[in-house]
Amino acid sequence: MNYQMLLECHAAGTAITKEEAQILELELDSQLASISVSRTQGCVEAAPDHICEAASVRKGSYWITCFASVLDQINPVPIGKKARGATVFDKLVENGYAIK
Repeated sequence: MNYQMLLECHAAGTAITKEEAQILELELDSQLASISVSRTQGCVEAAPDHICEAASVRKGSYWITCFASVLDQINPVPIGKKARGATVFDKLVENGYAIK
């Protein structure tokens, strides 16, 4: 199952399991690693409004921002460690993406 399908299920009210959260973690790491290499990644396209709303981010946000936010909600990082959403924001800025 890909991250978009997992986020669609999440937006529809289905809880994300620990295993699915691990898949999202791996996908986020993969997308962060490739974001500086390719500008054609689907993760830097705008997510649908209902996905943004479910992720508690601004409408028009990138898919990668949405799934980082969902991960931060369901599996918060330890105190003192940078949130996934902040890491994604930094990576987007670093690679010249317009922040939505």
